[in-house]
Amino acid sequence: MAPGAPILAPRVGMVMVPESHRPTIRVSDMLSGISLRYDYEELKVATRDWSKSRQLGSGSYGAVFKGEMEDGTEVAIKMIDLGALGAAGQTEDMAGFEEEVKNLSKFRHPNLVTLIGWGKHEQFRYLVYELMTGGDVYDRLLKSRKRDHPVPFLWCDRVSALLDAASGLSHMHNSKPKAFHRDIKAANILLDRHGTAKMADFGLSCTSSGKGQRGHQVKVKTISGTPGYACPIYARTGTVTEFSEVYSFGMVILEVLTSIPPATADPSKPGGIAYPIEAQLLPGSAGAVERCVQAADRTAAWPKGLPEDLASLGIRCVNASDEESRPRFVEVVRSLRLLLEKYPRPQAGTSPCHGSGYLENVSSQEMSQGSGPSPSRPAPFSLELVAADGLQVESLPQQRRHLHLMASGEAGGRLTAPVGRQYQQDLFESWLQNPELCSCISRLSFEVSWAPGPSDMQITAKGNNPITLNGHILARGDSMALDLGSEVGFPYSQTGELALFLRLRFRRAAAVEYLNAAVAPTAVLDFGEERLGSCPWVLRCSFVEGLGGEAALQPRSDPKKDPRCGELTSFFWWL
Repeated sequence: MAPGAPILAPRVGMVMVPESHRPTIRVSDMLSGISLRYDYEELKVATRDWSKSRQLGSGSYGAVFKGEMEDGTEVAIKMIDLGALGAAGQTEDMAGFEEEVKNLSKFRHPNLVTLIGWGKHEQFRYLVYELMTGGDVYDRLLKSRKRDHPVPFLWCDRVSALLDAASGLSHMHNSKPKAFHRDIKAANILLDRHGTAKMADFGLSCTSSGKGQRGHQVKVKTISGTPGYACPIYARTGTVTEFSEVYSFGMVILEVLTSIPPATADPSKPGGIAYPIEAQLLPGSAGAVERCVQAADRTAAWPKGLPEDLASLGIRCVNASDEESRPRFVEVVRSLRLLLEKYPRPQAGTSPCHGSGYLENVSSQEMSQGSGPSPSRPAPFSLELVAADGLQVESLPQQRRHLHLMASGEAGGRLTAPVGRQYQQDLFESWLQNPELCSCISRLSFEVSWAPGPSDMQITAKGNNPITLNGHILARGDSMALDLGSEVGFPYSQTGELALFLRLRFRRAAAVEYLNAAVAPTAVLDFGEERLGSCPWVLRCSFVEGLGGEAALQPRSDPKKDPRCGELTSFFWWL
Protein backbone atom coordinates (compact mmCIF):
# COMPACT_ATOMS: atom_id res chain seq x y z
CA MET A 1 0.00 0.00 0.00
CA ALA A 2 1.35 3.42 -0.99
CA PRO A 3 2.31 5.97 1.70
CA GLY A 4 -0.62 8.24 2.50
CA ALA A 5 -3.24 5.76 1.29
CA PRO A 6 -6.35 5.76 3.49
CA ILE A 7 -7.06 2.92 5.89
CA LEU A 8 -10.48 1.61 4.87
CA ALA A 9 -10.90 -2.13 4.94
CA PRO A 10 -8.32 -3.50 7.44
CA ARG A 11 -9.77 -4.09 10.88
CA VAL A 12 -7.98 -4.64 14.15
CA GLY A 13 -10.03 -7.79 14.71
CA MET A 14 -13.26 -9.46 13.79
CA VAL A 15 -16.50 -9.79 15.68
CA MET A 16 -16.73 -12.06 18.73
CA VAL A 17 -20.03 -12.41 20.52
CA PRO A 18 -20.33 -11.36 24.18
CA GLU A 19 -19.33 -13.98 26.71
CA SER A 20 -22.70 -15.67 26.97
CA HIS A 21 -24.16 -19.05 26.08
CA ARG A 22 -25.07 -19.61 22.46
CA PRO A 23 -27.74 -22.24 21.68
CA THR A 24 -26.79 -24.88 19.14
CA ILE A 25 -29.22 -24.67 16.23
CA ARG A 26 -28.66 -24.76 12.50
CA VAL A 27 -27.69 -21.29 11.35
CA SER A 28 -29.58 -21.63 8.05
CA ASP A 29 -32.82 -22.55 9.82
CA MET A 30 -32.48 -19.63 12.20
CA LEU A 31 -31.72 -17.11 9.44
CA SER A 32 -34.56 -18.39 7.24
CA GLY A 33 -36.93 -17.62 10.09
CA ILE A 34 -35.99 -13.95 10.23
CA SER A 35 -35.02 -12.99 6.67
CA LEU A 36 -35.89 -13.92 3.09
CA ARG A 37 -33.60 -16.57 1.58
CA TYR A 38 -32.81 -16.33 -2.14
CA ASP A 39 -31.94 -19.27 -4.36
CA TYR A 40 -28.42 -19.19 -5.74
CA GLU A 41 -29.68 -19.38 -9.34
CA GLU A 42 -31.80 -16.26 -8.80
CA LEU A 43 -28.77 -14.33 -7.56
CA LYS A 44 -26.67 -15.68 -10.43
CA VAL A 45 -29.19 -14.44 -13.00
CA ALA A 46 -29.53 -11.07 -11.22
CA THR A 47 -25.77 -10.45 -11.55
CA ARG A 48 -25.46 -11.90 -15.07
CA ASP A 49 -23.43 -14.83 -13.74
CA TRP A 50 -21.34 -12.58 -11.46
CA SER A 51 -20.18 -10.48 -14.40
CA LYS A 52 -17.21 -8.17 -13.83
CA SER A 53 -19.27 -5.41 -15.43
CA ARG A 54 -21.71 -5.70 -12.51
CA GLN A 55 -19.04 -5.58 -9.80
CA LEU A 56 -19.26 -2.53 -7.54
CA GLY A 57 -16.27 -3.27 -5.33
CA SER A 58 -14.11 -6.01 -3.83
CA GLY A 59 -12.25 -6.88 -0.65
CA SER A 60 -10.07 -9.60 0.85
CA TYR A 61 -12.91 -12.07 1.30
CA GLY A 62 -15.34 -11.32 -1.50
CA ALA A 63 -16.98 -8.67 -3.65
CA VAL A 64 -20.15 -6.60 -4.06
CA PHE A 65 -22.23 -6.85 -7.25
CA LYS A 66 -25.10 -4.86 -8.68
CA GLY A 67 -28.07 -7.09 -9.37
CA GLU A 68 -31.49 -6.79 -10.95
CA MET A 69 -34.09 -9.13 -9.52
CA GLU A 70 -36.87 -10.76 -11.53
CA ASP A 71 -39.34 -7.98 -10.66
CA GLY A 72 -36.90 -5.30 -11.84
CA THR A 73 -35.71 -4.27 -8.36
CA GLU A 74 -32.06 -3.19 -8.37
CA VAL A 75 -30.04 -4.50 -5.43
CA ALA A 76 -26.48 -4.77 -4.14
CA ILE A 77 -25.34 -8.34 -3.49
CA LYS A 78 -22.40 -8.85 -1.15
CA MET A 79 -20.57 -12.13 -1.73
CA ILE A 80 -18.48 -13.57 1.12
CA ASP A 81 -15.95 -16.30 0.26
CA LEU A 82 -15.56 -18.56 3.31
CA GLY A 83 -12.76 -20.38 1.48
CA ALA A 84 -10.69 -17.20 1.43
CA LEU A 85 -11.47 -16.71 5.11
CA GLY A 86 -10.22 -20.19 5.94
CA ALA A 87 -7.03 -19.67 3.96
CA ALA A 88 -6.40 -16.56 6.05
CA GLY A 89 -6.88 -18.50 9.29
CA GLN A 90 -10.34 -17.06 9.97
CA THR A 91 -13.51 -18.97 10.90
CA GLU A 92 -17.00 -18.72 9.42
CA ASP A 93 -18.24 -16.72 12.44
CA MET A 94 -15.64 -14.07 11.75
CA ALA A 95 -17.21 -13.17 8.42
CA GLY A 96 -19.90 -11.36 10.38
CA PHE A 97 -22.52 -12.89 8.06
CA GLU A 98 -24.79 -14.24 10.78
CA GLU A 99 -24.59 -11.08 12.89
CA GLU A 100 -25.39 -8.87 9.93
CA VAL A 101 -28.50 -10.84 8.96
CA LYS A 102 -29.76 -10.93 12.55
CA ASN A 103 -29.17 -7.28 13.34
CA LEU A 104 -30.35 -5.78 10.05
CA SER A 105 -33.48 -7.94 10.22
CA LYS A 106 -34.12 -6.71 13.76
CA PHE A 107 -33.43 -2.99 13.37
CA ARG A 108 -35.47 -1.06 10.79
CA HIS A 109 -34.86 2.65 10.32
CA PRO A 110 -34.78 5.03 7.31
CA ASN A 111 -31.08 5.68 8.02
CA LEU A 112 -29.98 2.05 8.32
CA VAL A 113 -29.35 0.23 5.06
CA THR A 114 -32.12 -2.29 4.30
CA LEU A 115 -31.24 -5.97 4.12
CA ILE A 116 -33.64 -7.58 1.64
CA GLY A 117 -32.45 -11.16 2.06
CA TRP A 118 -29.57 -13.62 1.98
CA GLY A 119 -28.36 -16.76 0.25
CA LYS A 120 -25.68 -19.47 0.34
CA HIS A 121 -23.98 -21.77 -2.15
CA GLU A 122 -21.03 -24.04 -1.43
CA GLN A 123 -18.41 -21.94 0.39
CA PHE A 124 -20.09 -18.63 -0.50
CA ARG A 125 -22.55 -16.57 1.53
CA TYR A 126 -24.61 -13.73 0.03
CA LEU A 127 -26.25 -10.65 1.52
CA VAL A 128 -28.85 -8.82 -0.61
CA TYR A 129 -29.26 -5.11 0.17
CA GLU A 130 -31.12 -2.16 -1.28
CA LEU A 131 -28.90 -0.50 -3.89
CA MET A 132 -27.30 2.75 -2.73
CA THR A 133 -26.21 4.52 -5.91
CA GLY A 134 -24.68 7.65 -4.36
CA GLY A 135 -21.46 6.02 -3.16
CA ASP A 136 -20.22 6.57 0.39
CA VAL A 137 -19.16 9.61 2.39
CA TYR A 138 -15.47 8.72 2.25
CA ASP A 139 -15.60 8.43 -1.54
CA ARG A 140 -17.39 11.79 -1.81
CA LEU A 141 -14.74 13.44 0.37
CA LEU A 142 -11.99 11.88 -1.73
CA LYS A 143 -13.50 13.15 -4.98
CA SER A 144 -13.92 16.65 -3.54
CA ARG A 145 -10.15 16.77 -2.83
CA LYS A 146 -9.07 15.83 -6.36
CA ARG A 147 -6.79 18.42 -7.93
CA ASP A 148 -8.02 17.58 -11.41
CA HIS A 149 -11.78 17.79 -11.92
CA PRO A 150 -12.89 17.78 -8.27
CA VAL A 151 -16.51 16.82 -7.58
CA PRO A 152 -17.96 19.27 -5.03
CA PHE A 153 -19.31 17.84 -1.77
CA LEU A 154 -21.04 20.93 -0.42
CA TRP A 155 -21.58 21.80 3.23
CA CYS A 156 -25.33 21.21 3.29
CA ASP A 157 -24.94 17.70 1.86
CA ARG A 158 -22.12 16.93 4.31
CA VAL A 159 -24.07 18.02 7.39
CA SER A 160 -27.23 16.27 6.15
CA ALA A 161 -25.26 13.03 5.74
CA LEU A 162 -23.93 13.38 9.30
CA LEU A 163 -27.44 13.94 10.64
CA ASP A 164 -28.82 10.93 8.76
CA ALA A 165 -26.04 8.62 9.97
CA ALA A 166 -26.33 9.85 13.57
CA SER A 167 -30.11 9.26 13.44
CA GLY A 168 -29.61 5.64 12.41
CA LEU A 169 -26.99 5.07 15.11
CA SER A 170 -29.17 6.75 17.74
CA HIS A 171 -31.96 4.33 16.84
CA MET A 172 -29.63 1.37 17.42
CA HIS A 173 -28.41 2.69 20.77
CA ASN A 174 -31.88 3.51 22.06
CA SER A 175 -33.40 0.16 21.10
CA LYS A 176 -33.94 -2.76 23.44
CA PRO A 177 -31.63 -4.55 23.37
CA LYS A 178 -29.09 -1.85 22.61
CA ALA A 179 -26.98 -2.49 19.51
CA PHE A 180 -23.35 -1.53 18.86
CA HIS A 181 -22.06 -1.06 15.31
CA ARG A 182 -18.33 -1.35 16.18
CA ASP A 183 -17.03 -0.13 12.81
CA ILE A 184 -18.30 3.43 12.38
CA LYS A 185 -16.37 5.23 9.64
CA ALA A 186 -17.01 7.45 6.63
CA ALA A 187 -16.78 4.51 4.21
CA ASN A 188 -19.67 2.79 6.00
CA ILE A 189 -22.03 5.73 5.52
CA LEU A 190 -23.71 5.08 2.17
CA LEU A 191 -25.68 7.58 0.09
CA ASP A 192 -28.68 7.00 -2.13
CA ARG A 193 -29.26 8.91 -5.36
CA HIS A 194 -30.96 11.74 -3.46
CA GLY A 195 -28.11 12.14 -0.94
CA THR A 196 -29.89 10.45 1.98
CA ALA A 197 -27.30 8.67 4.14
CA LYS A 198 -27.64 5.23 5.73
CA MET A 199 -25.31 3.29 8.01
CA ALA A 200 -24.05 0.03 6.49
CA ASP A 201 -21.71 -2.92 7.16
CA PHE A 202 -22.99 -4.53 10.35
CA GLY A 203 -20.64 -7.51 10.19
CA LEU A 204 -18.95 -6.50 13.46
CA SER A 205 -22.09 -5.41 15.28
CA CYS A 206 -23.31 -6.93 18.53
CA THR A 207 -26.15 -6.41 20.98
CA SER A 208 -26.25 -6.18 24.76
CA SER A 209 -28.22 -8.83 26.61
CA GLY A 210 -27.98 -7.36 30.10
CA LYS A 211 -30.22 -4.94 31.97
CA GLY A 212 -29.42 -1.75 33.82
CA GLN A 213 -25.77 -0.73 33.65
CA ARG A 214 -24.81 -4.06 32.02
CA GLY A 215 -27.21 -3.26 29.19
CA HIS A 216 -25.21 -0.16 28.28
CA GLN A 217 -21.97 -2.00 27.50
CA VAL A 218 -20.63 -5.24 26.08
CA LYS A 219 -17.32 -6.90 26.93
CA VAL A 220 -15.75 -8.51 23.85
CA LYS A 221 -12.85 -10.90 23.51
CA THR A 222 -11.45 -9.36 20.34
CA ILE A 223 -11.15 -5.65 19.57
CA SER A 224 -12.65 -4.66 16.22
CA GLY A 225 -12.88 -1.54 14.14
CA THR A 226 -10.79 0.50 11.71
CA PRO A 227 -7.57 2.24 12.82
CA GLY A 228 -8.02 5.95 13.40
CA TYR A 229 -11.71 5.64 14.20
CA ALA A 230 -11.63 3.19 17.13
CA CYS A 231 -11.93 4.69 20.63
CA PRO A 232 -8.63 4.32 22.57
CA ILE A 233 -10.46 3.43 25.79
CA TYR A 234 -12.37 0.67 24.01
CA ALA A 235 -9.13 -0.54 22.38
CA ARG A 236 -7.52 -0.74 25.82
CA THR A 237 -10.37 -2.33 27.81
CA GLY A 238 -12.35 -4.31 25.24
CA THR A 239 -15.58 -2.76 26.54
CA VAL A 240 -17.99 -1.40 23.95
CA THR A 241 -20.22 1.48 25.07
CA GLU A 242 -22.33 4.11 23.38
CA PHE A 243 -19.58 6.60 24.23
CA SER A 244 -16.95 4.51 22.41
CA GLU A 245 -19.22 4.58 19.36
CA VAL A 246 -19.67 8.35 19.71
CA TYR A 247 -15.86 8.70 19.63
CA SER A 248 -15.77 6.97 16.23
CA PHE A 249 -18.56 9.20 14.96
CA GLY A 250 -16.72 12.26 16.25
CA MET A 251 -13.78 11.27 14.06
CA VAL A 252 -16.19 11.13 11.12
CA ILE A 253 -17.42 14.65 11.97
CA LEU A 254 -13.87 16.03 11.94
CA GLU A 255 -13.14 14.14 8.71
CA VAL A 256 -16.27 15.56 7.04
CA LEU A 257 -15.33 19.08 8.17
CA THR A 258 -11.69 18.96 7.07
CA SER A 259 -11.52 16.11 4.50
CA ILE A 260 -8.52 14.84 6.51
CA PRO A 261 -8.68 11.03 7.00
CA PRO A 262 -8.19 9.70 10.56
CA ALA A 263 -5.61 7.13 9.37
CA THR A 264 -3.43 6.52 6.32
CA ALA A 265 -0.84 3.94 5.35
CA ASP A 266 2.74 5.07 6.04
CA PRO A 267 5.55 2.46 6.11
CA SER A 268 7.80 4.89 8.00
CA LYS A 269 5.46 4.96 11.02
CA PRO A 270 5.13 2.31 13.75
CA GLY A 271 2.72 -0.33 12.53
CA GLY A 272 2.79 1.25 9.07
CA ILE A 273 -0.03 3.66 9.94
CA ALA A 274 -0.10 7.44 10.31
CA TYR A 275 -2.89 9.35 12.08
CA PRO A 276 -3.31 12.72 10.28
CA ILE A 277 -6.23 14.03 12.36
CA GLU A 278 -4.36 13.41 15.61
CA ALA A 279 -1.14 14.86 14.17
CA GLN A 280 -2.60 17.94 12.47
CA LEU A 281 -5.60 18.88 14.59
CA LEU A 282 -4.45 17.72 18.05
CA PRO A 283 -8.07 17.25 19.15
CA GLY A 284 -7.11 16.66 22.79
CA SER A 285 -5.15 19.89 23.17
CA ALA A 286 -6.12 23.52 23.72
CA GLY A 287 -7.00 25.41 20.55
CA ALA A 288 -8.36 22.29 18.78
CA VAL A 289 -11.52 24.03 17.56
CA GLU A 290 -9.52 26.86 15.99
CA ARG A 291 -7.21 24.37 14.28
CA CYS A 292 -10.22 22.50 12.87
CA VAL A 293 -11.70 25.75 11.54
CA GLN A 294 -8.40 26.63 9.87
CA ALA A 295 -8.25 23.16 8.29
CA ALA A 296 -11.90 23.16 7.10
CA ASP A 297 -12.25 21.99 3.50
CA ARG A 298 -12.93 25.22 1.57
CA THR A 299 -14.44 23.35 -1.38
CA ALA A 300 -17.53 22.73 0.79
CA ALA A 301 -18.40 26.48 0.74
CA TRP A 302 -19.04 26.54 4.50
CA PRO A 303 -21.24 29.40 5.78
CA LYS A 304 -19.52 31.69 8.27
CA GLY A 305 -19.72 30.23 11.78
CA LEU A 306 -20.68 26.68 10.81
CA PRO A 307 -17.12 25.22 10.83
CA GLU A 308 -16.66 26.42 14.41
CA ASP A 309 -19.99 24.96 15.54
CA LEU A 310 -19.32 21.63 13.83
CA ALA A 311 -15.74 21.47 15.13
CA SER A 312 -16.96 22.07 18.69
CA LEU A 313 -19.34 19.12 18.42
CA GLY A 314 -16.67 16.87 16.92
CA ILE A 315 -14.11 17.75 19.61
CA ARG A 316 -16.63 16.94 22.34
CA CYS A 317 -17.21 13.52 20.77
CA VAL A 318 -13.51 12.57 20.65
CA ASN A 319 -12.57 13.43 24.24
CA ALA A 320 -9.98 10.69 24.74
CA SER A 321 -9.65 10.80 28.52
CA ASP A 322 -13.23 10.95 29.81
CA GLU A 323 -15.93 8.89 28.10
CA GLU A 324 -18.70 10.32 30.26
CA SER A 325 -18.05 13.83 28.95
CA ARG A 326 -18.94 12.78 25.41
CA PRO A 327 -22.52 13.42 24.23
CA ARG A 328 -24.94 10.56 23.62
CA PHE A 329 -26.14 9.96 20.08
CA VAL A 330 -29.53 11.54 20.74
CA GLU A 331 -27.71 14.75 21.70
CA VAL A 332 -25.54 14.53 18.57
CA VAL A 333 -28.70 14.22 16.45
CA ARG A 334 -30.28 17.26 18.10
CA SER A 335 -27.10 19.30 17.70
CA LEU A 336 -26.80 18.50 13.99
CA ARG A 337 -30.48 19.21 13.42
CA LEU A 338 -30.08 22.60 15.12
CA LEU A 339 -27.13 23.38 12.85
CA LEU A 340 -29.24 22.75 9.75
CA GLU A 341 -31.92 25.04 11.19
CA LYS A 342 -29.35 27.70 12.09
CA TYR A 343 -27.71 27.49 8.66
CA PRO A 344 -30.60 26.62 6.30
CA ARG A 345 -30.04 25.46 2.76
CA PRO A 346 -30.03 28.45 0.40
CA GLN A 347 -32.90 28.71 -2.06
CA ALA A 348 -32.25 27.75 -5.65
CA GLY A 349 -30.27 30.37 -7.52
CA THR A 350 -28.67 31.97 -4.45
CA SER A 351 -25.92 29.43 -3.81
CA PRO A 352 -24.24 26.43 -5.39
CA CYS A 353 -25.71 24.31 -2.61
CA HIS A 354 -29.10 23.26 -3.95
CA GLY A 355 -30.55 20.58 -1.69
CA SER A 356 -32.70 17.84 -3.12
CA GLY A 357 -36.20 17.98 -1.72
CA TYR A 358 -39.71 16.76 -2.44
CA LEU A 359 -40.14 19.54 -5.03
CA GLU A 360 -37.59 19.09 -7.79
CA ASN A 361 -35.42 21.95 -9.03
CA VAL A 362 -35.96 23.00 -12.64
CA SER A 363 -33.54 25.40 -14.28
CA SER A 364 -34.69 28.33 -16.39
CA GLN A 365 -32.76 26.88 -19.31
CA GLU A 366 -34.73 23.65 -19.09
CA MET A 367 -38.02 25.53 -18.91
CA SER A 368 -37.26 27.66 -21.95
CA GLN A 369 -36.28 24.97 -24.42
CA GLY A 370 -38.93 24.73 -27.08
CA SER A 371 -37.91 22.13 -29.62
CA GLY A 372 -36.91 18.51 -29.67
CA PRO A 373 -37.40 16.15 -26.71
CA SER A 374 -38.25 18.24 -23.66
CA PRO A 375 -36.34 17.88 -20.39
CA SER A 376 -38.06 16.80 -17.18
CA ARG A 377 -40.41 19.45 -15.87
CA PRO A 378 -43.11 19.57 -13.19
CA ALA A 379 -46.48 18.11 -14.09
CA PRO A 380 -49.58 20.25 -13.42
CA PHE A 381 -50.92 17.67 -10.96
CA SER A 382 -49.58 15.52 -8.14
CA LEU A 383 -50.37 12.36 -6.22
CA GLU A 384 -51.68 13.00 -2.72
CA LEU A 385 -51.15 10.38 0.00
CA VAL A 386 -54.54 9.15 1.22
CA ALA A 387 -53.52 6.15 3.34
CA ALA A 388 -50.46 4.00 4.00
CA ASP A 389 -50.18 0.83 6.04
CA GLY A 390 -48.96 1.61 9.57
CA LEU A 391 -48.80 5.38 9.02
CA GLN A 392 -50.93 8.23 10.35
CA VAL A 393 -51.04 10.53 7.34
CA GLU A 394 -52.01 13.49 9.53
CA SER A 395 -48.66 13.22 11.33
CA LEU A 396 -46.78 14.15 8.15
CA PRO A 397 -46.15 17.77 7.20
CA GLN A 398 -48.12 18.86 4.14
CA GLN A 399 -45.14 18.85 1.77
CA ARG A 400 -44.46 15.17 2.56
CA ARG A 401 -47.96 14.09 1.61
CA HIS A 402 -47.52 14.85 -2.09
CA LEU A 403 -45.65 13.03 -4.83
CA HIS A 404 -44.82 15.67 -7.43
CA LEU A 405 -44.41 14.24 -10.91
CA MET A 406 -41.76 15.20 -13.46
CA ALA A 407 -42.92 15.02 -17.07
CA SER A 408 -41.05 14.62 -20.34
CA GLY A 409 -42.01 14.31 -23.99
CA GLU A 410 -41.80 15.92 -27.40
CA ALA A 411 -42.39 19.68 -27.43
CA GLY A 412 -46.07 20.31 -28.11
CA GLY A 413 -46.82 16.59 -27.96
CA ARG A 414 -48.04 14.15 -25.36
CA LEU A 415 -46.26 14.25 -21.98
CA THR A 416 -45.42 11.29 -19.74
CA ALA A 417 -44.56 11.07 -16.03
CA PRO A 418 -43.24 7.84 -14.41
CA VAL A 419 -44.05 6.60 -10.90
CA GLY A 420 -42.14 3.89 -9.05
CA ARG A 421 -39.32 3.15 -6.63
CA GLN A 422 -36.72 4.03 -9.26
CA TYR A 423 -38.10 7.57 -9.42
CA GLN A 424 -39.52 8.35 -5.95
CA GLN A 425 -37.71 5.81 -3.75
CA ASP A 426 -37.14 8.04 -0.72
CA LEU A 427 -40.75 9.19 -0.63
CA PHE A 428 -42.13 5.65 -0.81
CA GLU A 429 -39.72 4.55 1.92
CA SER A 430 -40.83 7.41 4.17
CA TRP A 431 -44.48 6.39 3.69
CA LEU A 432 -43.96 2.64 4.15
CA GLN A 433 -42.10 1.58 7.28
CA ASN A 434 -42.24 -2.09 6.26
CA PRO A 435 -39.52 -2.73 3.61
CA GLU A 436 -41.39 -5.82 2.39
CA LEU A 437 -44.37 -3.65 1.44
CA CYS A 438 -42.07 -1.11 -0.18
CA SER A 439 -40.61 -3.89 -2.32
CA CYS A 440 -44.15 -4.58 -3.62
CA ILE A 441 -43.91 -1.32 -5.56
CA SER A 442 -42.16 -1.94 -8.87
CA ARG A 443 -39.24 0.18 -10.02
CA LEU A 444 -41.54 1.54 -12.72
CA SER A 445 -45.04 0.93 -11.39
CA PHE A 446 -47.08 3.05 -13.79
CA GLU A 447 -46.94 6.01 -16.16
CA VAL A 448 -49.31 8.94 -16.44
CA SER A 449 -49.64 10.58 -19.85
CA TRP A 450 -51.63 13.56 -21.06
CA ALA A 451 -51.88 16.15 -23.79
CA PRO A 452 -50.76 19.69 -22.92
CA GLY A 453 -53.49 21.36 -20.94
CA PRO A 454 -53.77 18.87 -19.22
CA SER A 455 -56.45 16.85 -20.99
CA ASP A 456 -57.04 13.27 -22.03
CA MET A 457 -55.13 11.91 -19.03
CA GLN A 458 -54.34 8.21 -19.04
CA ILE A 459 -52.66 5.78 -16.64
CA THR A 460 -50.74 2.71 -17.87
CA ALA A 461 -49.52 -0.06 -15.56
CA LYS A 462 -45.85 -0.85 -16.21
CA GLY A 463 -44.66 -3.06 -13.34
CA ASN A 464 -44.90 -6.76 -12.55
CA ASN A 465 -46.92 -5.91 -9.45
CA PRO A 466 -50.50 -4.83 -10.24
CA ILE A 467 -52.11 -1.54 -9.26
CA THR A 468 -55.73 -0.48 -8.89
CA LEU A 469 -57.56 2.55 -10.27
CA ASN A 470 -60.78 3.35 -8.43
CA GLY A 471 -61.01 -0.31 -7.43
CA HIS A 472 -60.27 -1.76 -10.89
CA ILE A 473 -57.15 -3.95 -11.09
CA LEU A 474 -54.62 -2.97 -13.76
CA ALA A 475 -52.03 -5.57 -14.78
CA ARG A 476 -48.88 -4.74 -16.71
CA GLY A 477 -49.76 -3.05 -20.02
CA ASP A 478 -53.34 -2.17 -19.04
CA SER A 479 -54.44 1.46 -19.54
CA MET A 480 -57.42 3.48 -18.32
CA ALA A 481 -58.62 7.05 -18.58
CA LEU A 482 -57.67 9.14 -15.57
CA ASP A 483 -59.50 12.02 -13.92
CA LEU A 484 -58.54 14.37 -11.12
CA GLY A 485 -59.80 12.78 -7.91
CA SER A 486 -59.10 9.23 -9.11
CA GLU A 487 -57.48 6.91 -6.57
CA VAL A 488 -54.54 4.64 -7.34
CA GLY A 489 -53.96 1.72 -4.99
CA PHE A 490 -51.08 -0.69 -4.40
CA PRO A 491 -52.45 -4.13 -3.41
CA TYR A 492 -51.01 -7.17 -1.71
CA SER A 493 -52.49 -10.57 -0.93
CA GLN A 494 -53.87 -10.96 2.59
CA THR A 495 -55.54 -14.26 3.55
CA GLY A 496 -56.38 -14.90 -0.08
CA GLU A 497 -57.84 -11.44 -0.73
CA LEU A 498 -56.25 -8.29 -2.09
CA ALA A 499 -55.75 -5.47 0.41
CA LEU A 500 -54.41 -2.00 -0.37
CA PHE A 501 -51.32 -1.01 1.61
CA LEU A 502 -50.98 2.38 -0.11
CA ARG A 503 -53.57 4.72 -1.65
CA LEU A 504 -52.85 7.87 -3.65
CA ARG A 505 -55.24 10.44 -5.11
CA PHE A 506 -54.69 12.47 -8.27
CA ARG A 507 -55.19 16.16 -7.73
CA ARG A 508 -54.09 19.46 -9.14
CA ALA A 509 -50.54 20.28 -8.08
CA ALA A 510 -50.47 22.00 -4.70
CA ALA A 511 -48.10 24.66 -6.01
CA VAL A 512 -50.53 25.64 -8.79
CA GLU A 513 -53.48 25.84 -6.39
CA TYR A 514 -51.49 28.01 -4.02
CA LEU A 515 -50.33 30.31 -6.78
CA ASN A 516 -53.81 30.63 -8.25
CA ALA A 517 -55.07 31.68 -4.82
CA ALA A 518 -52.75 34.70 -4.80
CA VAL A 519 -54.62 37.98 -4.42
CA ALA A 520 -52.68 39.67 -7.21
CA PRO A 521 -49.95 38.72 -9.67
CA THR A 522 -46.40 39.72 -8.83
CA ALA A 523 -45.87 41.29 -12.25
CA VAL A 524 -48.03 42.16 -15.26
CA LEU A 525 -46.60 42.74 -18.74
CA ASP A 526 -49.09 44.27 -21.21
CA PHE A 527 -47.85 43.63 -24.75
CA GLY A 528 -50.71 45.44 -26.52
CA GLU A 529 -51.38 45.51 -30.26
CA GLU A 530 -48.19 47.44 -31.01
CA ARG A 531 -46.01 44.59 -29.70
CA LEU A 532 -47.73 41.61 -31.27
CA GLY A 533 -49.50 43.24 -34.22
CA SER A 534 -52.80 41.45 -33.64
CA CYS A 535 -54.72 40.55 -30.52
CA PRO A 536 -53.53 42.41 -27.40
CA TRP A 537 -52.06 40.01 -24.84
CA VAL A 538 -51.26 40.28 -21.16
CA LEU A 539 -48.57 38.20 -19.45
CA ARG A 540 -49.35 37.77 -15.77
CA CYS A 541 -46.67 36.28 -13.51
CA SER A 542 -47.18 35.08 -9.94
CA PHE A 543 -44.30 34.03 -7.72
CA VAL A 544 -44.28 32.61 -4.21
CA GLU A 545 -40.90 32.73 -2.48
CA GLY A 546 -39.52 29.30 -1.72
CA LEU A 547 -42.21 27.51 -3.75
CA GLY A 548 -42.25 28.55 -7.39
CA GLY A 549 -44.26 30.53 -9.84
CA GLU A 550 -46.88 30.55 -12.55
CA ALA A 551 -47.10 32.61 -15.73
CA ALA A 552 -50.21 33.01 -17.84
CA LEU A 553 -50.41 34.58 -21.32
CA GLN A 554 -53.96 35.85 -21.65
CA PRO A 555 -55.82 37.63 -24.48
CA ARG A 556 -57.41 40.89 -23.35
CA SER A 557 -60.39 40.14 -25.56
CA ASP A 558 -62.78 37.22 -25.42
CA PRO A 559 -61.49 34.58 -27.90
CA LYS A 560 -65.10 33.70 -28.77
CA LYS A 561 -65.81 37.30 -29.84
CA ASP A 562 -62.42 38.18 -31.31
CA PRO A 563 -61.09 35.53 -33.77
CA ARG A 564 -57.60 37.05 -33.59
CA CYS A 565 -57.22 35.79 -30.02
CA GLY A 566 -56.28 32.32 -28.91
CA GLU A 567 -57.03 30.46 -25.71
CA LEU A 568 -55.29 30.98 -22.37
CA THR A 569 -51.75 29.62 -22.33
CA SER A 570 -49.98 29.04 -19.02
CA PHE A 571 -47.00 27.32 -17.49
CA PHE A 572 -45.58 27.08 -14.01
CA TRP A 573 -42.40 26.07 -12.23
CA TRP A 574 -41.16 24.97 -8.83
CA LEU A 575 -37.98 25.90 -7.04
